[in-house]
Amino acid sequence: MAKKTIKLASLVAGEKKAITNAQLVRAQVLKDRTVFNLEAIGRNYKLNQAYRSVRNLQLTDNRGRKLETFKDYQLTFKKFLDLVPLISEKKRPSYPAGESYLNTRTLLRHYRGHVLVLVHKDVYQQIKDRIDRYVLDLGRDQFWATIHVYNGGTPSYIRSYIKARNPKGVVMVGAIPPAWFEMSDDFHGSASEFPCDLYYMDTNATWTDSDADGKFNAVSGHVTPEIWLGRLWTPTLNGNDPTLLNNYFDRNHRFRTGDLGHSRSALAYVDDDWTGFDDCEMDQMTPAAYITKYTNPDITDADLYKTEINRSRSFVQVCSHSSPHVHSFRVPSSSTTEYIETAYFRDQRAPNAHFFNLFCCSSARFTTSEYIGGWYIFDKAGGETNTGLTAVGSTKTGSMLFFADFYKPIGEGNCIGDAMIDWWRARGGDHDLGERQWFYGMSILGDPTLGWWKGAVPRPIAPAEGSVFNHYPRTMTFSWQPVSIPGATYSIEIDAHGAVRAGQWAAESFQTFSVHHNLTGTSFNHNFVGAQPGRWRVRAKIGDRYCNWSEWQYFRFTI
Repeated sequence: MAKKTIKLASLVAGEKKAITNAQLVRAQVLKDRTVFNLEAIGRNYKLNQAYRSVRNLQLTDNRGRKLETFKDYQLTFKKFLDLVPLISEKKRPSYPAGESYLNTRTLLRHYRGHVLVLVHKDVYQQIKDRIDRYVLDLGRDQFWATIHVYNGGTPSYIRSYIKARNPKGVVMVGAIPPAWFEMSDDFHGSASEFPCDLYYMDTNATWTDSDADGKFNAVSGHVTPEIWLGRLWTPTLNGNDPTLLNNYFDRNHRFRTGDLGHSRSALAYVDDDWTGFDDCEMDQMTPAAYITKYTNPDITDADLYKTEINRSRSFVQVCSHSSPHVHSFRVPSSSTTEYIETAYFRDQRAPNAHFFNLFCCSSARFTTSEYIGGWYIFDKAGGETNTGLTAVGSTKTGSMLFFADFYKPIGEGNCIGDAMIDWWRARGGDHDLGERQWFYGMSILGDPTLGWWKGAVPRPIAPAEGSVFNHYPRTMTFSWQPVSIPGATYSIEIDAHGAVRAGQWAAESFQTFSVHHNLTGTSFNHNFVGAQPGRWRVRAKIGDRYCNWSEWQYFRFTI
């Protein structure tokens, strides 16, 4: 929708203050708050009143640690920027014989689009097996994925390489160089510099570095992402820790196959300055009955968050003044502030949800060693198991707002990457100063192709993989473990090799052999067709959402 330009006056801290330059402004920072002109934005939200005047996030660190600078970043990573630009495409892994038809890209099989998996050369060999399995998993999820290895080059070269291949999205694995953006007019008139993944996502706008210092400081054109981007930049070993990456891809695979656990529930944990955020509009994604919300300043302390973040949930949004190293929670009753540091998640109790929205300034500043956002999705050996997979957050002071534009697409069945694109598109193609201050650090940590329903996969029990039967009649009972979400029903697909077309599985000719829907139990009786190989899989339906299929389980009858 086109953004209107109308005059705005707003109530800020009990006083009516006129917005300057009102004909152009959709967002303006006034001291410690930002006033949003929702009429000019042209969209309507459940949280309209809360969005009209938002308390600004504030970089908060209990030890007074300063943000890493661009110069700091260059000291560590400049050697790769100076190398001869080179990205090489690798051969795709092959599917096993029963799924060999997935080795050829077709619109019907891979309608979700092309995913470019870009891996840093320093970790590629150590994680190659997991990358190959991830590419196969994406193919089963209707993506076509290709593998590319980064050997050197600047963000400009990387962006051109990506644009030439026109992917749906990019998954960057390891320390793939980010573009940096600088502002001389950030919050409180301060200067700032930060990694800016919008540069890669927006493939058509013109980004300029007018002072040639290696940081972009202006962008023109229609600034709206064409692609999504997710980063797997480890908080250890300068982003290239193969142990953490292998562990992450193992959990990612387990989630997709139903082995990691799943949930539909959500948590909104809102510290004192944003009590009007209520459930953060997460009811656009999941029913309100599944959402636990904490907005009472008397109880939203660090200890309660530690308890709640350790409960099994699908999605968590936390709103907290933060830094790359710490979350802070104000305790009004004692006029104190409590902190949760990186080490808590890393060494003591790992988060126990799958997806996170970190309304916490600079928590996703991935170029910072031990950044707290990284420990929402990566898991150190020993201690508790981290079940995190994807987090959205900011590399600077600021974060996401207008949450419904993000959660509603997820509720409609879109993956997190597509939801992020929809959120950016709702911001329009031009951004005023207040919007740049709030949003230009937004980044996705982890896998953007996921959503909560992709882990709600029934686990097949019988017949087990490789079963051989020699009885007649060929009566069978298929059984599976249920998903742990009330009201789920199930579909089962049974295939018989050669039954639809000689010498083929039914899927090879874009057909099915036997599919049964709306099963309320966890077993199904069936008379198999003949003395031949067969296979079966099952999936859940939750509300109107069909979840992912289980892996095929193969069996055969000899008579």
